[in-house]
Parts: sequence; C-alpha cells; structure tokens
Amino acid sequence: MKDSYVLLTAHYDHIGIRPSAADDRIYNGANDDGSGTVAVIEVASALAKLKQRPRRSLVFVAFFGEEKGLLGSRYYARHPLVPVAKTVADVNLEQVGRTDSSEGPQVATASMTGIDFSTVGDVFQAAGQAEGIRVYKHPRNSDAYFARSDNQALADLGVPAHTLSVAFDYPDYHGLGDHWDKVDYVNMAKVNRLTVRALLMLANDPAEPQWNEANPKTATYRNARRKHEGQ
Repeated sequence: MKDSYVLLTAHYDHIGIRPSAADDRIYNGANDDGSGTVAVIEVASALAKLKQRPRRSLVFVAFFGEEKGLLGSRYYARHPLVPVAKTVADVNLEQVGRTDSSEGPQVATASMTGIDFSTVGDVFQAAGQAEGIRVYKHPRNSDAYFARSDNQALADLGVPAHTLSVAFDYPDYHGLGDHWDKVDYVNMAKVNRLTVRALLMLANDPAEPQWNEANPKTATYRNARRKHEGQ
C-alpha cells in the first residue's frame, strides 16, 4: 500500500498588510492559518519518529494563495506530486489554534467540513472518541465552508478531502489582532494528536475512503473519482 497516499495540508499565506493603519499594519494570521501550517509540521515530525511506518505513504504539503482563491492548491491539482488516482484522502487543517469562537469556547471540539460527504468523517469521529475530542458536523458551516479552503481543489479531482477546524469564526477573524498569544496551545496539541491518530487509521486501513453515495452533494466528486480511477 506504500504506493497509495494520504495528504495532510494547510495554507501558509494570509492577507498581507494594511498600509493605511496607524500602528499595527500586519495581518499576522496566527490562527488563519499559521496554526494549520504549524500543525502540519508538528504532525509530520511526530510521525517521522515512528519505528513502524504506516502502510500508506503520507504526504505533507503547505499551500500558498488560499486567500487569493485557492491558488496553491489549484496549482497542486494541476501538478500533483503523487498520482491523483492513488491519493485516497486529503485532510486540510484550517484555524485549529484558537478556541475563542464567536459562538462560545470550543475546547476539545473540532468540526470537519462536509463531514458526511465521505467516510473520512467517520474516521475522524472515531479518532476523536479515542482522544477525547468531539468531532461534529456544524449545522450551518460544515457544508457551507467545504468550498472555502484548499480541500476543495482536491475534492474537485475526486479525492475525499475535508478541512478540520476548531473555530470557524472568532472576534478578529481576518483582522489585525489574530496574534500568536490568542492561540490555545494545549487544545491545539490535542487536535494534533487527533490528527495523528486519524491519519494512521486512514493510512493503515486496506479499504480506501469513499464518497457517500447517499448524499446528493457528492455526485460531482464521485464522478471525478471514477474518471481518475479509469485513467
């Protein structure tokens, strides 16, 4: 199974600077998406220390240009590092650091976009139970945010691809105040452990993740998957 692949991704760009600001002009983007990029590095570092490698290969990618319209992930989709037909899943990390959601504290919880679009969601929910994290479907944002991060570029190729987030919205989302000291590092470590467990489950399971045929929102992705598998 080493010639099949699971991707872990995040974007490392933010929205730059605001020249008109009087004092702080830099949009640091500590949560969006410094947290996701750091998490990819930390998860890769942890998995690299395993004495027993997973059965599938794991690929770690940081994309640029998500804030400009998924430019980096769209480029990757046109120039993949590994065959699309052999890429069984993409897990994208976005805003996994802050727990001060506008909807209230989000400690030991995480939401996955399009969680019921494929069996990847089932894997993360099972991993969450083992790690003490509730992985759930946000009633409004889970489906609505599916197309708003880099997972969409992989899903358009038919790869079961989802984004894991802790807080979809917080007081200074896309604001100058998204600084490192507002990250909940203890909770972020829990999310990293969840991600490690779920990746290993995906990488060691002989059965590939599947799109949910009962969900009409997956039809386009299922068709794209069949196309690439036919190639």
